Amino acid sequence: MGIPPDDRSPYDDEPSYQELAERVAALQLLTEQLSAENESLRDLVARLEAELGRHSENSSKPPSQDPMAPRQSRAERRAAGRTAGRRQGKQPGAPGAHLARRVPHEAIMHPPVCCGGCGADLTGADVVGEVRRQVLEIPRIAVLVTDHIAERRRCSCGHETTGVFPAEARAPVCWGPEVRALAVYLMDRQHLPLERTAELLAELLGAKVSTGWLSSVQAEAAGRLGPFITAVKVGLAEAPVVHADETGTRVGTTKRWVHTLATNLLTLLVVHPRRGVEAMEDIGVLADYAGTIVHDGWASYDVFTGAGHAQCGAHLIRHLHAVGEAPEFSPWTTEMIEVLLAAKAANEQAADAGLPRVRHRRANAISKRYHDTLDAAFAALPDGPPPKRRHTGGWTTQQRQAWNLATRLRTDASDVLHLLRDSAVPFDNNTGERALRMVKLHDKISGSFRSDDGARAFATIRSYLQTAALQGQNRLAVLRQLFVEGPWLPQAGIG
Repeated sequence: MGIPPDDRSPYDDEPSYQELAERVAALQLLTEQLSAENESLRDLVARLEAELGRHSENSSKPPSQDPMAPRQSRAERRAAGRTAGRRQGKQPGAPGAHLARRVPHEAIMHPPVCCGGCGADLTGADVVGEVRRQVLEIPRIAVLVTDHIAERRRCSCGHETTGVFPAEARAPVCWGPEVRALAVYLMDRQHLPLERTAELLAELLGAKVSTGWLSSVQAEAAGRLGPFITAVKVGLAEAPVVHADETGTRVGTTKRWVHTLATNLLTLLVVHPRRGVEAMEDIGVLADYAGTIVHDGWASYDVFTGAGHAQCGAHLIRHLHAVGEAPEFSPWTTEMIEVLLAAKAANEQAADAGLPRVRHRRANAISKRYHDTLDAAFAALPDGPPPKRRHTGGWTTQQRQAWNLATRLRTDASDVLHLLRDSAVPFDNNTGERALRMVKLHDKISGSFRSDDGARAFATIRSYLQTAALQGQNRLAVLRQLFVEGPWLPQAGIG
């Protein structure tokens, strides 16, 4: 009697097998999508953490961009010094420094007026001693105005001849070579912007110049340096070892590349729209170069097959530090750093001993240790190469970076170990990097260049000033010579 009139089965509302299968398939698809997104996010977090962890010891970032360490208080510094056994002031054995006395231009006497004891007048009293103090001062700087007058004289034949003005008297009123040299020095050596250069000249010299005049003087200086640039290129082409590097700069809102070729005595800087082979061919030194090019491994340099190649060990050590931050790769990266430093020591010892290369037995031992370390590196990695698509194949960002670095070290082993075969090849590319350092400093102080012509003029003048300094010349003196006699030229055959 209590049976419901409806005779439907209680299972009639349950989903069918087909519906359940479709739901399971949809959930599996969703799980795969979420898993892929999760993997992508993990990879992104790893890359961002790696970017945040980059500093001058594990990347190409300069030390100026390293995070500032907390500053110790004066009391903390003193306590640390006491713990280290250091006393305040100059340390024992450290060279002292002080202003030395010089031959005076004049002497001014300061006699006492009255006795400090009884107050008696000391006029005519005996001089029993003296105390000397010397003040070093520069005279107040002022513009020296000189009228150059070219006389016009009439010969008995009736012809009139006018005297010749000196080279610096270029116009009815003009600035002389000293002012012009100082202006270029302030802009291209001290990196003052145009406005501040004009301000300094006005306030220091009383020489009120316009920013347009400063730009024209800079362009004139660069235009006079053609013979110098030719001489530097010849010297670089003959040098047994050349350092090459490049860095970005901005002209207005456009990116440009500053390329350098440098030795310990020559520096060439060139601004070009391109970074790669096109720019290097336009510069013209490397096309027929037969020496050794030291660089950071940028692939464009490999085009110049007539030259030998050596990679910068300092760059490689920074990359090894970055990869070694992952614990699973620390053993082989630490070992490889030790191998590279061993190669550096062997190279320097051979050079100091006057040997053309590292002795064979020692070089072979270092080379074997190098390749054994690479075998350990690949043993710690999945079978490569990693998939081209970042989010497939199960490779982590750290594994990809480690595989890329290990592969580079194996492929370019001959370039990395070049310093074992030639003691004239240094371990690092510091010479090239130092040549470019002032370009980055200029960007920070003066901002971007206003025109391509201005950027090229800066690079040309910097080449002149840096080469002169490397060869012991006074920078301001060679600029003065540039405007009076023509450019100073580097000595031949010393690249």
